Amino acid sequence: MDRVTVFFNSTLLHFSQLITGLQYLNEKNKIELKYQLELNRYPIHIFKIDYNGLSLFFDMSDNSEIDWKIYEESDFYIKRMLNKTDFEQYDKLVPYGLNYQVYYKNNFLKYLFLKDRKLLKYSMRFSKSMSLVLNIKDCVRNNCLSGMESKPSMGRQILFRARLWDPDNNETDWKKRERVILNEERISINRLLKKSYNSHFKGGIQKDSFSESQCPDLLLSKKEYHKSTYLKELRGSSIGIVNQGLENSISWKMGEYVAHGLAIITSSIDKFELPGNFKEGENYLKYGSVEECLEMTELLFKDDALRAKIQKNNEIYYLNFLHPGAKMTQIFNYINEKGKA
Repeated sequence: MDRVTVFFNSTLLHFSQLITGLQYLNEKNKIELKYQLELNRYPIHIFKIDYNGLSLFFDMSDNSEIDWKIYEESDFYIKRMLNKTDFEQYDKLVPYGLNYQVYYKNNFLKYLFLKDRKLLKYSMRFSKSMSLVLNIKDCVRNNCLSGMESKPSMGRQILFRARLWDPDNNETDWKKRERVILNEERISINRLLKKSYNSHFKGGIQKDSFSESQCPDLLLSKKEYHKSTYLKELRGSSIGIVNQGLENSISWKMGEYVAHGLAIITSSIDKFELPGNFKEGENYLKYGSVEECLEMTELLFKDDALRAKIQKNNEIYYLNFLHPGAKMTQIFNYINEKGKA
């Protein structure tokens, strides 16, 4: 049996899928799993895992930069936002692929605060009762594995909910410009879809002080934007819109949409290496402008056969490459095959 040790380094929510996959495999007796608390040894976006004596480093940051010092320390470096050009050039790089928040029962993390009191808030995510009392949005109660997947919906509901980023909260000029562009696109797409599809469209913008000044006609209250409400709408949708995340990353919505079998319309993801056969025209349609996004939406809305084909392909992709247990199995299989080469 494969032996896996997680060196717990970070409470970033980016690692929830990875940990869920390992917990799932451990419960199914596919691996022997242990944890060690090791805070602040590596950057906050990095986890080290020992896999049968190999040092694996998981880099879950939003950008595509490689930490070359850690790369040299690694046997394999598993990168979420992995550029195809880097993947082709460096042998130890492994694509992690799509990411989203998903939780699994985990007593080590539930009682982690007993080892370090500063981790109490994080531990509460793994307590169904406390997360309910404290109204924690992203937790094992709302985002449990069984609740973060569903069969494709046969309706024609379109989904695109988003938040805005205040450019003035960042001091870097290019990041300010990036946030302005993201905000404008999210607002424009929401307004046009709301106007064109009325009750078939489930969208809106998270309400906060900044969005109130930008798009008061699109705001979703805290209750409407809550994860439990979003998941209900996700299960009932067949078409999902994704635009890029910060630093040109692939949004977590992409993973959520695939896990629920939606037909996806997305801004370009061409530069990134993803595991499996995740293809334009088969798993998603691509847009390069707000106008093209509307054209692709109309195509999927009217073409039942195309929409159903993409939905089915994403259901299959989820089961083989995105389900947290399948994702970790694929990564371990890739490493084992690479080691034989």
